[in-house]
Amino acid sequence: MDLNVGLVGHGRWGKRHLETLIRLKKEGLIQHITLCDRDPNQLADLSNQVDSTFTHFGAMLDAGVVNCIAVVTPPNSHLELASKALERNIPVLIEKPLSDRLEQEPQFLNSLTPEVTLVTGFLLRHHEGVEAMKQELDDGAIGTLQELHYRRRTKRGRPKGADAMKTLAIHGFDLSLFFGLKDILKSSPDIFEHQLERMLLDAGGTGQKRLLVDVSWDADEELRELTLIGSKGNLSLTFGTTPEMHINRSGVLETVELTNAHPPLYNEWVYFLQQVKSRTPTVYPPIQDLHALNQWFQDMEQY
Repeated sequence: MDLNVGLVGHGRWGKRHLETLIRLKKEGLIQHITLCDRDPNQLADLSNQVDSTFTHFGAMLDAGVVNCIAVVTPPNSHLELASKALERNIPVLIEKPLSDRLEQEPQFLNSLTPEVTLVTGFLLRHHEGVEAMKQELDDGAIGTLQELHYRRRTKRGRPKGADAMKTLAIHGFDLSLFFGLKDILKSSPDIFEHQLERMLLDAGGTGQKRLLVDVSWDADEELRELTLIGSKGNLSLTFGTTPEMHINRSGVLETVELTNAHPPLYNEWVYFLQQVKSRTPTVYPPIQDLHALNQWFQDMEQY
């Protein structure tokens, strides 16, 4: 089965997706790249990089040149574009957040049929270090998970229309689901400070569980850090350009080797394409996790 990918949106992050797709094509993992953007200027001078271009999403679908798509447009258009593709049984990789229209997400999720493939772009789930942490945790390396700390600060200015909670902190909330701290998202936070540029949350759950999420733009220094604290030790990951992972047990610090062979966006694409090629219907993260995130954001809007 040839994999003919449609990339919808060629803004800042769309360009990152296109770079990944070009690499995947050179490696023979995909055969055809179609780029769609409403702005013709975003399609100029790309004849050597893509096989076809469109300025209208419907025209791209009608042309029959794609059998899977990635939606990398502003969040307010995500659900509409994804729905149109899924109606035609076209698998969709959709960037996070699923939408900025929280009230519409449950209906969209409930409308998904067992035959669809929908992967939402929580790329840290595909980070080699995060996957290694999950394996160490499952193997009992640090005992029972008690706390998750997620810190992401960047010197970069806040992008137009972006919100620290829905753009940066969302990864921390998703990782709490990925690592099994699901009940914390049902708890009222002990500390919750939220502005467009930054967000700080400190929440406790049953059994002395804790979730700490600290994110901001316009920071004094770059920080990308994930820490899991268990009953027998802790795991820490810095997930910058050269990720490093450490395990601390009984005061002894060990380094966990990572190959750092591929960035998480590449791994995310490989995962998505595997589901498409195998014709395996997949919703990932699972629908229940997407519902939980939606409910959490709606609850936080009350504070």
